[in-house]
Amino acid sequence: MKKLLLFSLLMAFATGFSQNISDYAYVYIPKEFQDAKANKYGLKDLLKSKLKAKKYIIVEEPTNSTCEMLKAEVADTSNFMKNKVQISFKDCNNKEIANYEGKSSIKEFEPGMKEALQFAMSNVAVSAPKSSEMVVLKEKSEPVSEKITENKVEHSTTKNETPAENKAESFSNGFLNLNKITISQNQFILANPNNSVPFAIFKASTKKDVYHVQLENGSHTLGYFENGKIVIEIPTSDGNYKKEEFLKK
Repeated sequence: MKKLLLFSLLMAFATGFSQNISDYAYVYIPKEFQDAKANKYGLKDLLKSKLKAKKYIIVEEPTNSTCEMLKAEVADTSNFMKNKVQISFKDCNNKEIANYEGKSSIKEFEPGMKEALQFAMSNVAVSAPKSSEMVVLKEKSEPVSEKITENKVEHSTTKNETPAENKAESFSNGFLNLNKITISQNQFILANPNNSVPFAIFKASTKKDVYHVQLENGSHTLGYFENGKIVIEIPTSDGNYKKEEFLKK
């Protein structure tokens, strides 16, 4: 009886610390899914679109610098009667956080697989991270936890480690204060702490310090560094562009 009670308490404790996909903001989608059959019918692009609609930020390149990111995989689980798709999400420790399956009665492969994926995605919750904490894993040492606040990064280091002198970068155009959060070597975002949708997502172009930028309204433009400022070319209603400059605070 005591063992049963202890087991129940341990299970309750574990459940209390379990994670949901909605706890995450970023999702990495590989160039090729492990299941070769799933790399057809435009499933990758459809998955991206559906995740973005649920306020997830798509990461184009893998990085082991943060555990605030999930990896998505799609598998073709069809049988002779139905087209079926399975979507799984794993964390940085390769632990499966969530798994969703969708089925379609459409016999044709492409429309059937797409419908199955849409049914699977209908069960995925909207991204709603509870905090902006990042767990930063050092490449050849113990993990270092970083809690990102508006103006600084607080480090929790292991014994005998020297805390890194680092601060979260904050930029402002005089009206809007944004945090610069690095996702990978070639990608970063400008995030409004009061908004779950990033103000802008930057992805490196082939030219140094020039980036392809996706704005929060879904439009695409260019951004670059100029004299220590981040400059975004904002599209205007008349088809032209205006420079929006963000100076480091």
